Amino acid sequence: MHEAQTPAQGETAVASRVRPVVLAPLKDGLAPEKRALAEDLRRVFLSLGISVRRYAARRFLNPSSVTRYLSGERLPPWDFVAGVIADVEEAQAPLTPEAEAALRELHREALKSNRHSSEVQALQDKLAEADEDTRRITTRQRALEEALRDREGRLAKVRGRCRNLEEQLEEQHLSHRGEVELWQGEYVRLQEECGDLQEQVIYLEGELAVTRAELIAAEDRCHRLENRLETLQELGDEAEQSVGAPSLMMMLEEADRRSSVPELVRAVGDLELRTRKAMASELVRAASQSRTIEEVAGLLSALRQAGFDAHAQTALPAMVMVRSLDDTSALARQLSREGLEEYVLILVRASVKFHQPEEVAAFARALCRNGLHEYAESLLGAAAVVRSAPDLVSVALALAGGELDGAVVTAMSAAAAERPMSDLVTLSVMLRETCLERPADALQKAAARTRSASDVAEFVRALGRHGLAQDAETVFAETQNRSIGHLIPLVQALHDNRAWTVLSQAARHRPADDVAVLISELYLTGRHQFAANLLVLTVRTRPAEQIAGLLRMLGAMAPGTEAVMRASARLLAPEEACALLTCLERSGLTAPAEAVFRCIVYDELVGHAGQFLAALARSGSRYARVDVLGGHAAGMGESTVASLLLALESASLLVHLDAIIEERYLRCPVVDVVLLARRLHSIGGAGPRVDRVLDRLVEHTVRVRSLTDQAALVTALRAAMLDRCAERLAAESLAAHGGRFKDELTREETKHEQKVMSRAFWLPDRPRHRRDRRDRRDRRP
Repeated sequence: MHEAQTPAQGETAVASRVRPVVLAPLKDGLAPEKRALAEDLRRVFLSLGISVRRYAARRFLNPSSVTRYLSGERLPPWDFVAGVIADVEEAQAPLTPEAEAALRELHREALKSNRHSSEVQALQDKLAEADEDTRRITTRQRALEEALRDREGRLAKVRGRCRNLEEQLEEQHLSHRGEVELWQGEYVRLQEECGDLQEQVIYLEGELAVTRAELIAAEDRCHRLENRLETLQELGDEAEQSVGAPSLMMMLEEADRRSSVPELVRAVGDLELRTRKAMASELVRAASQSRTIEEVAGLLSALRQAGFDAHAQTALPAMVMVRSLDDTSALARQLSREGLEEYVLILVRASVKFHQPEEVAAFARALCRNGLHEYAESLLGAAAVVRSAPDLVSVALALAGGELDGAVVTAMSAAAAERPMSDLVTLSVMLRETCLERPADALQKAAARTRSASDVAEFVRALGRHGLAQDAETVFAETQNRSIGHLIPLVQALHDNRAWTVLSQAARHRPADDVAVLISELYLTGRHQFAANLLVLTVRTRPAEQIAGLLRMLGAMAPGTEAVMRASARLLAPEEACALLTCLERSGLTAPAEAVFRCIVYDELVGHAGQFLAALARSGSRYARVDVLGGHAAGMGESTVASLLLALESASLLVHLDAIIEERYLRCPVVDVVLLARRLHSIGGAGPRVDRVLDRLVEHTVRVRSLTDQAALVTALRAAMLDRCAERLAAESLAAHGGRFKDELTREETKHEQKVMSRAFWLPDRPRHRRDRRDRRDRRP
């Protein structure tokens, strides 16, 4: 191997052209490694073609030292070998990488025979590697800084574009919103105009029907007069009387006097055949207004059987307006007996539309007297939906205390389900003012049971504004008895402390499944504080099996039990979070209790975590025991442990604090203690809390650690610019150990200083540019 690692033939040829150089012979008794290195080094040196003394003068070396290096008497440092290689590269062709690597390997093998030199060289190699890593990291840092500046510039440009787009969108939104409002106003105006025109159309259609009937009657009269005139001219007066066609007036007069029901039906049919429907309806109306109730009922029944139902329905509203209430109620009874319920309902609707409130009440009583109680309820229900609030109160007041009192209550339920909330508020106020307590209660309870959550919330607020606070509370209490699907939007619609009242009632009285649905929906809709408070209240008031069922239900819903627990731990006050954890712990629910503990102790701020730990200690929780906290601290990172120590100090749990310090930081490397001190300062700043934790750390260090560790820790703290902690440790150690610590600290501070009596201290510095070049070559792979 030694011969294979000699320089190339070209190098030997160059050496043969220079003047022969005489070197001192190799020293006897050399180790094989040193001899091999000396022989190869001599070969390389001879290729320079200069003497030892000249080379020593060129490199500011001692000639005797160079002679000893080349003879093997003394092991040369790698700097000398690298310098020779560099000089050969300047003078002629460089060595091959294989030859240079072989020299380096020989030098390493030679160093191994000398332990001190081997350790020095190993440290030098590690220093070179560390320097290479430093330069590589520095280069990467510069590249990252440049990339960061580039991305920040691009981010600023993109944000600028986003702002411009937002401004443009806002301008467009404003312009479009103005146009939308303009068109909406136009749309409302057109809707109103459409409604007015629709009313006019209905009115004109009615007028047109009447006018057509009058036109038909006038045409019939003209036709009759023409016939009479022609007859008089041709046959005389007697003949004229025999051929004259019956007129509408004559038919109406006959209907009023003595025409039978079959004759009236036949007359209606004749008019239908002549497409004179308006005349037919007028005929039926006239007959209904003048005949007895039995005849009218028979006529309407016969018309329906003959297929003339439309004329019968047209006559009924007119009867309500012209006939007495007793006649109308008697007709309703007669129609009901004959199975014409549809006609009875027409009478009821007409009464609601045309009668005054007192007449509506009287008609309802008349219907009830005639055994039509259900139609009386229908009448009152329809009136409650369509009549104005004062009319409805008048009807209720007229019927108060009578046999239709229950029907009025039922009608109020119909009004609560159909009328606008403003009408319900007005009705409530008017009913209370007229002392109609039972209808008012029925109205409010029906609204609470049937209306939407937003309507109920509006109703409660409006009642409170109108001075009906007790009514508002009644409605609020009643609506909470509805399904869980109603409570969720109710909580969202309520904007005061009533929302929490709903949730607290649900936590105490609702099944665990309903409470789980509530918590999940509150969390998903962003009301996390309500969800957390509801969870705590439920856990504190339910038995263990119900709590377990609640958590199982939460686990089957979005977002899951763990997410809800973590959100609750972040939002709850320390005392509430402690109550949640202790209740879960007493119920044997270890996993959710662990989630709450980790969320607060591992993630929350120091002050919050400290109050939480203090509350746990007062409650006697196992999570406040020294062994449990120590087990958690053993698996924590430095940042989390630092936060935990500060939290324990703020909670005055000094026994726990000392236990964690003794367990983790009295047998660890010194660098871990320094990292902890720096992390404490970065989390707590330069405050008294951090100083108190560091003081206890110093006390334990002085009491337990060796003098060597204490001195090394003082030096490391000073190097990390933690001067106060370093000085406190130095003062405590000096007071406890006296001169022994002072001597150990001196040795620690001076162990890396160069000794004055060493030869290296007196050697002159090499030229920097050649040393840098040799360093680069040494780091070449």
